[in-house]
Amino acid sequence: MFRGGDTDRVDDQLDRLRREYGEFDVVAEETVVPRAMYTDCLREASSEALGGARAFVRSANDGAVAFLRYAHDAEVWDFPGGSTERDETLAETAVRHARVDAGVNCEITGISRVLRETFVLVAGGDGVTGLWVFFDAETDDDLSPGGDVLEAAWFEPGSAPEAVDPHVASQLGGKSSE
Repeated sequence: MFRGGDTDRVDDQLDRLRREYGEFDVVAEETVVPRAMYTDCLREASSEALGGARAFVRSANDGAVAFLRYAHDAEVWDFPGGSTERDETLAETAVRHARVDAGVNCEITGISRVLRETFVLVAGGDGVTGLWVFFDAETDDDLSPGGDVLEAAWFEPGSAPEAVDPHVASQLGGKSSE
């Protein structure tokens, strides 16, 4: 019963994003999780906070791309981003993380990709779904890492760091740390 309402909620979010930003790719994934994590996902979904966003931030000066290394996964470079907070839009999530984690104020310019992830207890079973959105963004600011960020750096287009998060790698069309 929850799954039907969950699907409607996610489809409504996708429709709103398309109206505001135009068309974009949506990639669906299913992840089997332990019961405790599934319960957390249900709780987050019921408060409309299951999901998150990353900002693919480019420098307005030279087109370089901002990458961060977070303390929780120090071996991997990632885009600024994280989970959505209650009563926050996905775009607000991306802008907040760019500001707090990378120290830049950015302007969202579009969406390049959306991950529609369904968390399930068993493969193919009913689950709960959230969206993780990759926003394109631009800034004139210099990087100034904060929060749980160990390092922030600009990389020229086409020369991303070696070890990147798998979802970032798919954004770049390159290899990941997995």
